[in-house]
This record gives sequence, structure tokens and C-alpha cells, in this order.
Amino acid sequence: MKNKKNLIIIVLIMLISAIGIAYAFFNYYRLSDKQQEVIAGSIYLKLIDGTNSISLPNMFPETVEEARARDDNVLTFNITGKNTTLDNDIFYEIMLNEDEDLAGKTRFKPEHLRFDLTEIIDGTRNLVVDAMSFTDFNERRIWVNTVARETTTELNITYELRMWLSDDVLISDTETSADYTSSQFKNSYANVKVSVYGDFTEKNIPLFVEADKTMVENNQAYFIATVTNNTPISTYSLSNNEVNDVMNLKITGTNSDIVFSYKDSLGNVVTDPSETLDLTYNFNKKTTVEVQVFVIPKNDANASTDVKLVLTQNGEEIQNFIQRMDVYGNNFCLNNGFNKLYDCILASDSLASNVSTAISNIEAKGEPNLNTTAPTYTYVEQITEDVENVYSYTGYKFHFADSYEINPDTGTFRLYNSNGSSVITDNLSDTYTGYYTCGNTANGYKSCGTIYKIDTTSVSGTTYTITKGDKITYKIASSIRSEVGLYKTEDDYGDSYFFRGDVTNNNVLLGGHYWKIVRTNGDNSIRLIYNGTTPNATGNAAAVNGTTYTYSAKYPLDSSPIGARYADPTYVGYMYGKNFERQTSEEATYTSIVALTKYYFGDDYEFDETTETFKLKTKELEPISKTFSEMNETDTETGKKLYELYPYTCKSASSDSSCQLIIQVNSIVNDSEAIVQYHSYSSVDKDSTRTNEMSSNAKTQLENWYSKNIFGKQDDTGNLITNYIVDGTFCNDRGITHSTYNSGYLLNQTTYYAGYTRLSDDNANKPATLKCNDVRDKFSITSTKGNAKLTYPVALITADEVALAGGKTQTKNNNFYLNNGAQYWTMTPSNYLSGYNLSRMWMLGDTGKLLATGMLSYALGLRPVINISPNVLISQGDGTMENPFQLKLA
Repeated sequence: MKNKKNLIIIVLIMLISAIGIAYAFFNYYRLSDKQQEVIAGSIYLKLIDGTNSISLPNMFPETVEEARARDDNVLTFNITGKNTTLDNDIFYEIMLNEDEDLAGKTRFKPEHLRFDLTEIIDGTRNLVVDAMSFTDFNERRIWVNTVARETTTELNITYELRMWLSDDVLISDTETSADYTSSQFKNSYANVKVSVYGDFTEKNIPLFVEADKTMVENNQAYFIATVTNNTPISTYSLSNNEVNDVMNLKITGTNSDIVFSYKDSLGNVVTDPSETLDLTYNFNKKTTVEVQVFVIPKNDANASTDVKLVLTQNGEEIQNFIQRMDVYGNNFCLNNGFNKLYDCILASDSLASNVSTAISNIEAKGEPNLNTTAPTYTYVEQITEDVENVYSYTGYKFHFADSYEINPDTGTFRLYNSNGSSVITDNLSDTYTGYYTCGNTANGYKSCGTIYKIDTTSVSGTTYTITKGDKITYKIASSIRSEVGLYKTEDDYGDSYFFRGDVTNNNVLLGGHYWKIVRTNGDNSIRLIYNGTTPNATGNAAAVNGTTYTYSAKYPLDSSPIGARYADPTYVGYMYGKNFERQTSEEATYTSIVALTKYYFGDDYEFDETTETFKLKTKELEPISKTFSEMNETDTETGKKLYELYPYTCKSASSDSSCQLIIQVNSIVNDSEAIVQYHSYSSVDKDSTRTNEMSSNAKTQLENWYSKNIFGKQDDTGNLITNYIVDGTFCNDRGITHSTYNSGYLLNQTTYYAGYTRLSDDNANKPATLKCNDVRDKFSITSTKGNAKLTYPVALITADEVALAGGKTQTKNNNFYLNNGAQYWTMTPSNYLSGYNLSRMWMLGDTGKLLATGMLSYALGLRPVINISPNVLISQGDGTMENPFQLKLA
């Protein structure tokens, strides 16, 4: 960065507003020196300028903050008008041009002048041009806007154009790198004309950078550049193929102090930084591409720097400007005095100068949209050109059209003809060179996953081949506007700030294990989830079951010799009560039947008190192996249905199997449905399931892991790891809010737990919560935090925490930070389905799906969750996977 020299020089800088409005297809006439009017039928547009010019004496190089603190460097003008037509919007543009020369004076270099443009509509201020510079003032379009059709009441928009001299201008009579000598500076001036025109039919800024200086993602400052071709190509010809507009965006620093990486809305991602981005886009139709450009300093110092953007179209430069950016070193927290982990988490979300500002910035984001994943995804076309023998089929006609479109939500294509005619169905031939086809798929032109642009064809008998052509399919692009970073909600203790989306700066190394920060708790403690023993994206698949890193944990399996239990709502408890008794349920409809599968049925059963299981036994008849449908047959000797003679089943292919539930068949409805009663050894009421007397297998294995890997272990300074860890609430929400399915213990009634009601696809609102309403479900070490039932302060993540982090029911999300490519348990109950005799927990699938279908018999992973003290300090690291936060005690 250059250092400015403060010289006492008086300079006159004129910002002159030359008012002009023109439409190529309208007439206009001048009303006065300050007002013009365009009238064409019901279209009316008027520009009012409040002042001809402004004088800026004592102009020196200024920072953005200094310039914006002044009120004498602003030209204010208004645009008012109506547009009562039903057909056309009125587009107008604001442009900068050089005005008349001043005799004996020299112009400042255009790139040394900076401009803000603020748009004010109904009192709301929006900075639309943000500290921008230009390399020239030759019809330099800086903003466009619209007077929309059917605007029947007068519209009034105020604009404030601010101009100043950049603070990195160097004035010196001795330094060779100076921009001006004192004499040159004294005789320099700026004279810029502002024009407003309306002579175009598209609201188009080919290259636009959003005016937002606080855009931060994972500790990196970025801006979003939008590249647009808004003019449909009119030279389309089937015989000559389409004529592409080639748009090239080049991004460089004006000094050599920064590098860039990027991702765009087409799914292109480059993470290795470079000094120049040189991006080319081929547009064969009206198209917009958004580019998220990360600006990274070469050293760890904070800085303000200039970024130059140049856009060419078909080799001709059409737009260029210079954007001032604030950038920050990688070790933001330690470089800026945030050595407390809690403060660092908050401040680094927006690279704020203090925690209170950071909190305000987080709150300004509002509520996240839990109806989408974070990040969100879109499907974009992916073209492979000039593929040999790209498609072949025998005996069917193809579909042809001259145009296509992609559905960004589904990744499917639709063929259509640009003149509105029907899609053609015909044999493949060179007649259709330049056309698109989905091939022979019936109605495939309405929704096909791959299309082909035809170059050459061949026919062999009835086999038709596209011997050369483009293959067009889709790729999945992570949205550059996805929710990422911290958001705010409440837990039982106050404001909680949780990470959401594709977060990469929430990594911690503690006790020889890697962790990811999930959220800060309302008491300012910090919740971590286990992420393995090496710093990688999957965290060794990040599960600890016993002493191994394998997936073998059946959630409800306790330490007794009893097998895995899933046919009872009791076992959704992280701990549970066993106030059981032998029970026979009322009749229920049973639907968990696989047609044509044979099971053993018997005329009696017995119960084993030691193993607490049932088994078929023979009273008079030996068990038989039949399908449920066959059990509806009539026995020829007795005239009774087989299910009347053999009413009991463990639903097993073995006659000697033990089971937790005997099903008594009272009638067969069809191949997959029966009316049954259940004989069980199960809870006597809902409250007894929550007495928390016995530990689930999940709790037992996690506490065994904690005992072996955390308890008694020391860090490099000799401090016990347990000194970092504090008590917290882990919610095993067994609450029930459903008005109908609310039993919680009966085997013949379905139960939907509160977590299922909140987060399932049936609930469009999806109000995830970090509050735990029943103290019996608040697992903790001490009674001040909950039920004091934990041996060690470790448990599992909740489904609500997964939803807040970016997971969504039944929806893939490969790129949010909780997905590690494997399946693992949450501690949130989902439901008990009486028709299937099974209880289920929420789980995270291996593609990042949040699933309500985790049967308790599944063998899934366990990822320990702990809470660490709000007072822990950072000893080193920036939170990235390669350089995780390492901690020390205060």
C-alpha cells in the first residue's frame, strides 16, 4: 500500500451534472436547463437535478471513511416518473463522461478517483457503487434501473454520487514511485459529467460487483462479480450452428500483494490461489454467471487493496473498473487480539473489529431457511464437445428441436423450437445437423437427463448413430449464495450461535483428537463434535464405538445379554426405565409384511424370564412355515383358517428363534396386511420409559471411549484435558406434541415424537430448537444443567443441531460440515410405528441426508459431543483443517 503525503494544496474539483435522456424510439424536448421530459403515449419519465455542480476545495487523498464523513463531495439528483403502459419497462442508465477541459490544468488520472453511488427509495438507502474507480470516463455506465410497467403513481428515486481522491495516491517531489509531484498535483483537476440515458431495451450491466464490504466466508473476504449477456443472440442459424458470445473476465490486483481463488454459479471451483484470474464463458443464449472471488493477502497482515476487473466480449473490452477491497490475514483472530476462542468464533464470522459488532452482523442475517440444505444446490449444464459416436439406437425415431432449457432444480432438459412449433419426431439424418435431441426416449424431450447436439450422423440398417456431436448433461453446483457461517437462536441458557453450511474454519485440535465446533451455547461454552484422529475431511469416518473406529453401534443395546431391542418405544431413550410387565395389546393393523416370505407360525408360545424374550412352542401342533397369505387358507380337516390354528409368530424363518414380541394373527386382510395383537414384555406407562435407570448402548460406548481417551489425559503443557471440558445439556427429546400419535409406550399405537413433528417433510415450517423442555431428557453431569445422569460429560448431537447446521430430511448434502461420508446416530427419537413393530431414531446418512428412519437395530456410528469452557484461549491456529485451533487454559 502507498502512503499519502499531506500537502497543503487548494484544489478545485468540479463534478458537473449534464442531464440527458434519450430513447431511440421516442422524441424528447427540453423543458429547462434542469429538467427534461420524455413522453410517448402513457410513458412519462422526468429527471430533476438539484444542482449543476459541486466544488471540492482542499481536496487531498482520503480514505473511504474520511470521504464518507464529508457532505460537500456529493452530487444529489432525482429521477421521477410514471409508466402506465402494460407492455414495456423503461430502462435508464447513469453514466460518467469527461466534461470540458480546463485551460492550463491537467486532469487527475481516472483510476485515482473513487465513486460511491447511493440509491434512495422511500427512505431506504442502498449503496450500489462502492468505492469504485474507472480507467476512463468514456460513456462509463455505472448503474442501471427500471421504471416498471404499470407504475401508475409517481416514482421518485434519489441518487447521491460521491467523488474523492483515493488515499493511496502518492504526492512527492523526491520519490520515484510518486503519482504526482507537488506542482503537478497543484495544477490537477477532476471534471466529470453525469448523464442519464434511456436508449436501451435491456436492464444490463455486463459486469457488476455487489456493494458490500463485509462479505466474509470462512475467514476470507470475497466479492461477487456478475457477468451477464442480456442480449439474445440473433444470428442463430441451423446450418452454421450458433454464434457464441465469448465473455472473458480478468481479475488482477493493482499491486502484487494479493492472490485470488473462486467458485462460480456453473459449479467451477478453484481453491489454489493465483495472482490473476482469467475466466472465459461461452454464452450461446441470454445468460448470467455469478463468480464468488476470494481475495487473499500474501502475508498475514490486514490491508485495503485494489482489485482490477476487465470484461471483454468477443475480444472487445466492454467494461473495466477498480474495486477497493478490505482483506485480512489468515490468522485473523490472533492478529487482531481475539485470543479467547468464544470471541474468535463470533468475530471471525464477519471479520469484525469487536464482538458486539460481530453479534450485530450475525443478527442481521436473520433466520436461516430450514426448508433448504446449506449449502443449497442447483443443476447446471455440462457440455462435452465433439464426442465421437456420442449416441446410437436401433429401430426407433428420434425427437429433434432447435433449442433446449435445463431445469435447475431437477437437472432435466426440455427440448423446444424457438419459433413455437412442435418438437419434430423423425428418423435421424444429417437433415438435423445443428439440432438437439434426447434420442428416442418416449416424451423424453419434455424431461430427459442427457441431450445431444448433432454434428454428423450415420445409418446402418435400422441402427441410427450420432457419429459426432456435443453431449450435454448436468453437474451439481453448490450455490455461492448459500447460508454459511454463524446464525443465532436460543437454547435453555441464552443466545446460541451455531455454524451452518459449508464451514471450513471451525476445526479444533484437543487431547490428540480433532473436533469441529458446532455452536456456542447460551452460557458461552462451546460445543464440539468428534472428527477423528487425523486432519481430513472424513475425520477417519469420525466414529468411536468402544475402542475402535468402526460402525457397529446398535443404539439401544444395553450391557445385559439381551439382544438388540427395537420393538418397543422405551428404547429410544439415551437412558430408559424398565418398569415392564407382560402385556397383550388391543387389535391393530400390521403392515410390516413382505409378500411371499415364509415365516414360522405356532399354536402356542413361551416367555423366558432370564432373556426377557419369547419363543414359539408346541401345544398340540408343530410350527409350520407359511407366508401370511398362505395362512389365510382353510385347513381341510378342521375347516378352520390356518391362522386360527397357528395364530402366533416371531416373524422368523427359524422355528426356534427368540423374539421380543409375539404377533398374534387374528385375520389376514391381504398379502401385506393383517389384523393382529401383540404379546410383549414392555413398559406399563409413558412415564416409566423416562425413569433413566438403564443406559443405552450408545451411552455406554461413548462413556467407555471418554474414560479411555479423555479422562486422565494431559495436553502438551501438562494440563488435564478434562480441565477444558464443562458440563452441558444433551437433549434426548422424548416429548410428544402430536395430537393423535402420542402414546409413547403402547405397542399397538404409533408414536410420533416431537422431533419428528418438528423436522419431518410433513412440516413446512421445520422449527428446529435447541431448547429441551423436560428435565428427564436433559442429560448432564450435574443437576444445575439437567438430570445428573451422565457419568462423563459426553453424548451425541441432536437432529435439531444437524438441521440447523444445514441438513434436511431426505435431501442429499455432501458439502456441509457435519457430513463425513458415513452414517451415524443422533440422540433425537423419531417415531414408533405400530404397523411395523419398530422404533426409530434420527440419523445422518452417508450422503448428508437427515433421516428419520434409523431403526434401533441398525449398526451406525457414534460421534462424541462435548462442551468446553467459555474461557479457553487459542494458543495457535486459524480454525482450518490444516491449521486447527489449538487451545490453552486461561
